[in-house]
Amino acid sequence: MPTEMVMLERAWWFGAALMLALGVGCGGDPCNDAEDRTVLLSDLPCSMMSAGGVWESHPLPPIADERCYWLEFKACSTYRFENPLTEAPKTVIGYTSFDSNGTFSTVGSGNSFVVQEATDSEVIIRNSQNQLFWLRLVLE
Repeated sequence: MPTEMVMLERAWWFGAALMLALGVGCGGDPCNDAEDRTVLLSDLPCSMMSAGGVWESHPLPPIADERCYWLEFKACSTYRFENPLTEAPKTVIGYTSFDSNGTFSTVGSGNSFVVQEATDSEVIIRNSQNQLFWLRLVLE
């Protein structure tokens, strides 16, 4: 009986170690297509500044011109935007969509839209999700 207990205990430990090893190796790197990117104003041909000083990187849907499709916002990536305002923005809002033309968009929240820094020269944002989004940025 004691020998059976020892063998059963060893089998349990072996099984636990095997499960741990398989679990750690399963996922791989979820952020293997990440990029750090600088976005210049010249990269955003449809950006606009309102009379009230609100800057928008892209128009709202419906979008007729595909040059105006929202910016690809890759998973686990950091984007440095050139700041078109003459001062640090008071408000940084990102709208995210699963579609490049911005349909069914929502305000970016949580770790899908993280403002890392906002200065008079640049705005740095990060998508910490393992999910591709399309982005529209609004600075005020």
